[in-house]
Amino acid sequence: MDPAGFIFVVIGAASAIWPYRLAKFGEILDAVGSKRSLGEVEPADWNVGLTRIVGIVMVIVGSGMVLFG
Repeated sequence: MDPAGFIFVVIGAASAIWPYRLAKFGEILDAVGSKRSLGEVEPADWNVGLTRIVGIVMVIVGSGMVLFG
């Protein structure tokens, strides 16, 4: 079992299941240091969708690494 593949599966699953929360967390990190309140930031729809797609791809790649690596 490849530990990197397992990590890919875990992070990818979180990204696929909770894409809004992870995209919002990324936006909060981007807003640090700006004058905007951190509670006011919202991720764009494309960002949430891309987060979900990347999460699904990570699960597929990680599963392949675990099974065949």
